[in-house]
Amino acid sequence: MVATEVIVLATTVKHMIPERLLRRRLPSAAGRAVLLTFDDGPTTGVTEGVLDRLDAVGARAVFFLLGRKIPAAPGLPAEILERGHLLGNHSHDHDSRRWQAPGFWRSDLRRCSDLIVQYSGAPCRFYRPPEGKITPLTLLGPPAAGLQHVQWSLDSDDWSARSADEARARGRDAADRAAAGDIILCHDFDAVVHEMLDVLLPRLVDAGFDLAAGCAALPGGEAP
Repeated sequence: MVATEVIVLATTVKHMIPERLLRRRLPSAAGRAVLLTFDDGPTTGVTEGVLDRLDAVGARAVFFLLGRKIPAAPGLPAEILERGHLLGNHSHDHDSRRWQAPGFWRSDLRRCSDLIVQYSGAPCRFYRPPEGKITPLTLLGPPAAGLQHVQWSLDSDDWSARSADEARARGRDAADRAAAGDIILCHDFDAVVHEMLDVLLPRLVDAGFDLAAGCAALPGGEAP
């Protein structure tokens, strides 16, 4: 089986999974809403700039935090909540091996959730596995831990940008591909995301997308 056939098969299987186990898009009732999500933070000097840019257009987002990075940016989890956004668990160590021992996976998940509570004062309600890898554990484990598994329908590809020009190009391309109900994958581990957002956000606004309603459209995503 060639690589493209594997990708098609994986995508087909993913779309057969019920939304209660894996949220790929916003519910149709969300209308023109899209949801911005940010993985791999918090990152001092980067996440603050993301928050400022979201504030400027009235957007709300979900930040999927890495537990091991939280102590190095101790004020950011609470600030993310205070500025109207939501927190998600992106694992503690970002171990992306597809097959992990259940005990290891549960311990890693719990370490991240505990740190989010410790530094933000509130529990997170959402989960996204490292690299979005789907396994029986990442499907069945989060509901048992009170978390909703959230994937994405549009990858901004910001993670691959190595310059400001590349980041701006990613922003233009993502805006052109965006559709109502999309959950958009972004990252806040590198300041290049600022350049991408400076292009993406105004283009989404000009296209008439609602950047504020996506969080509330997620089950359990009401304002903190």
